[in-house]
Amino acid sequence: MQTSPQRFTTPRFRNGVSYTRHGEEHHIDYRQQSVVLTLEQNDNSLDDFLLDLQKGGKTLAELKSAYPTLSDEIEDLIVQFDNHYLLTESHYPIISDTLSGKQFANQLKRYSLAWHARLGTSSLYVAMSEGRATRSQLIGFAIEYYHIVKAAPSIIAPAMSHKCPDPIFQGIKRLFLEEHDHETLLLKALSAAGISEGKVKETTPLSSTFSVYCTLGTFGRQHLLSFISALFLFEEPYPEFNLLFVKTCKALDLPEGFWKPIVGHSAVNEEGGHHLITDELLGHISAISAEEALVTLVHIMTLLETMKIWDAQICSTYESDLELRIFA
Repeated sequence: MQTSPQRFTTPRFRNGVSYTRHGEEHHIDYRQQSVVLTLEQNDNSLDDFLLDLQKGGKTLAELKSAYPTLSDEIEDLIVQFDNHYLLTESHYPIISDTLSGKQFANQLKRYSLAWHARLGTSSLYVAMSEGRATRSQLIGFAIEYYHIVKAAPSIIAPAMSHKCPDPIFQGIKRLFLEEHDHETLLLKALSAAGISEGKVKETTPLSSTFSVYCTLGTFGRQHLLSFISALFLFEEPYPEFNLLFVKTCKALDLPEGFWKPIVGHSAVNEEGGHHLITDELLGHISAISAEEALVTLVHIMTLLETMKIWDAQICSTYESDLELRIFA
């Protein structure tokens, strides 16, 4: 769709366009097509104008000024040439403030660490480190974690519909295949804690859990750069959290069958290199504009805030006796 009345700033013929004159006919040839002009001019204005288009470098205003006898026809000629795919820009303005994908990955990590520090430590981590975490909170965490892992394939799949470099597509496809059916690990863990798989499947996620995976799903559908940039938040291993989680589970007499699959899922991500996926995929992007980088950073910082709310809501909802969120 044409959104500007001016198609070109400094038009010139594409590489491969040839121009010849045969008497009063002006032939412009490109591959298997040809345009023939027979404008009646008493001078060589059209000839010189077409030669100028071969060289390029002049703006439309400069072309009109240089060929006053053609000034009324020049815009129509430009439109016709463009309709036949004969024109391009002589040069493009240099875009400043761009980052390579690798540079943006470093910036993303710096901003994320700073925002993590500002938001504060995980509520569940603090509760476990202070010995205040309850059995129901740990089980509740596993239930909400289950809902995110279960949603992973439907979140990842739309990201594969975007046109992108093949290494990025292959990386996302590989992640989809590896994450498929991982929720069975969480179902086994919760079954070991005394909650049947059928009951877990009937539960409704917390509003913040829903917000977390819907936000990531929206990125997957609508903004691939944000989706790629968010993956490390879910795939990065957190060994300090895992060690404390296991210690707290043992203190609360939760069986090995509960905590081992949960920690095992994190180990699978680490061994499979999932925690490096954001760096890997961003490395295949050659340039990211300052505006696009800013939009993506806002998205990721907002997601971090949502994850902070999610963590706090798990602690508050499951603080006392475990009540499964099953609504008939």
